[in-house]
Amino acid sequence: MLVSKTGFFHHARRRRFSARDRAFGTPHRGVTDSRGFTLLELLVVVSVLAVLMLIAVPSMQAMLTRNHLKAAAQSIAEDLQWTRSEAIKRNRTLRVAFDVQPWCYGIGEDATANCDCRLAPEEEGACSLKRRSGVDFPDIGLSATFAGTSFDPRRATANNGTLTLTARNGSSLKIVLSRLGRVRICSPSGALAGYASCGN
Repeated sequence: MLVSKTGFFHHARRRRFSARDRAFGTPHRGVTDSRGFTLLELLVVVSVLAVLMLIAVPSMQAMLTRNHLKAAAQSIAEDLQWTRSEAIKRNRTLRVAFDVQPWCYGIGEDATANCDCRLAPEEEGACSLKRRSGVDFPDIGLSATFAGTSFDPRRATANNGTLTLTARNGSSLKIVLSRLGRVRICSPSGALAGYASCGN
């Protein structure tokens, strides 16, 4: 049987590709791998994902609560320091008033009375300079040893006291205001990273 040169080379090339396909496990043209997931494999994957979610969700919630606690403490401490510096700059006694149920605080220019942090700025008796609500910090409660403090512009002194912020999971931070008007944040249990123990 006579085979042309072109036909011979075409036949040899097909044989070479077939041998290579067998060597590397390449499926023949037209043959597809239709294997999918079995029901058992899907159940295993879903079970693993469910376990991971059960582990991750409480950890995420604890982290968010801890962040809210730190943010609330930082907000109060910074506003106390701001009021002190503003009293000196304005040469005027300024007052910070606290309300704990539900909690809020405000800063006003009336040194003889408590401004009401629940009132809008345009209402009579409202805090004229600044106000902040505990709604901004979910699951964080506030207790205080004083209803407010006033900063003297000449000596920068204040009515000392302590504010305690407590999260729903039991962790807490204290903001301590000294008679000299200094502010510090501490951890009552000493367990919250980044804050010194209040006993020190």
